[in-house]
Amino acid sequence: AGIEGPAFAANDVNLAALAEHRHGAGRGARDLLCVATGHRGVGGALVLDGRLHTGSSGLALEVGHLAVNPEGRPCHCGSRGCLDVETDPLAFLTAARREPGPEVSLLQQSYDLIREHYTDPAVRTATETLIDRLGLGLAGLVNILNPDRIVLGGLHRALLDADPERLRAVVAGRSLWGQSGGVPILPCGLDHNSLVGAAELAWQPVLDDPLGVPA
Repeated sequence: AGIEGPAFAANDVNLAALAEHRHGAGRGARDLLCVATGHRGVGGALVLDGRLHTGSSGLALEVGHLAVNPEGRPCHCGSRGCLDVETDPLAFLTAARREPGPEVSLLQQSYDLIREHYTDPAVRTATETLIDRLGLGLAGLVNILNPDRIVLGGLHRALLDADPERLRAVVAGRSLWGQSGGVPILPCGLDHNSLVGAAELAWQPVLDDPLGVPA
């Protein structure tokens, strides 16, 4: 495009977490955990004191590969029963005994099922099954990371909206910190948080050194 200057790249859930921490449901949190699923798979991110925690090589918080069902589906990582394949839209549609169609995305199909057919016993059971598996994974993360807030996006947000008390009860019952007082679990607050996070990432050098950037 003829634009000179540095380029930035980041994982979409990392960007979503950054945006939520600065402008959305994570504002005011010191240690924010973000977990989300899009059309396939599950991602996670952690913001510590306003900064993304990316690990030694940028691969921190690959929460999709936490095992939550030892007898579950094979995962592309080589393990079985990971969040990636147990709590994403394809897993939900399969649990609800629905054949995925080509008309709209798997994520949209999952949204539509929960919104329009939640009274269907198969859909309700599938929702509860995924909530329990997601809660188990979140509880493990709470035990390790001790965040002061969790925000959920994508299908996970819809699961939280469908039965918030069930999800919070699973996390509280399975985590030490949850039992001692509970960790707030909230839906993401921004519609396009990954795009907002991308802008924040590009803007960060100005925040770090306002006088040095023009030079």
